[in-house]
Amino acid sequence: MAFQQTVNTYPGIGIPGAYAAINPIVSTAKGYVASAACNIGGFVWADADKEGCVKPTGTGRPLGFAVREITNPLGIDVEASNTVPVGYPVSVEVKGDFFAVTTTAATVGQKVFAVLADGTIKTGAAQATVEGAVETDFEVIQAGAANDVIIISNWRGAVVPASTPSGS
Repeated sequence: MAFQQTVNTYPGIGIPGAYAAINPIVSTAKGYVASAACNIGGFVWADADKEGCVKPTGTGRPLGFAVREITNPLGIDVEASNTVPVGYPVSVEVKGDFFAVTTTAATVGQKVFAVLADGTIKTGAAQATVEGAVETDFEVIQAGAANDVIIISNWRGAVVPASTPSGS
């Protein structure tokens, strides 16, 4: 293991894949196992070739977001990893507020796009065309530069504003 080379002045805002708020979270109806190494804090797709498995690549909308619930053992001399190895359980959430790393600059209100080749995150305008990615129902609620940790959520769209009485 390498010796620490830097010390940050401020702590990070969160760890990719961790829960970012006390809003409820919604999981998939069944549990899944990784058929390919899956990044915690990225999107996953159901593996059509292996029942009950997910992978970080796919076509169309992803099954959900892989969250930080470490269920795989770490060896004594193994560096920490944000990856679920093949054959281990993956906690897949479909609704909630999560910390994630964006590969593009992100501003509040932008939509979150899942990269089909690896499940990483890009951001952009709603209904935009983002090369190699598909729009999800998540949006950015805390901004950041490319490769920063941001907060994404898909609860905002579920909030129904109070109606205004007629004649007001």
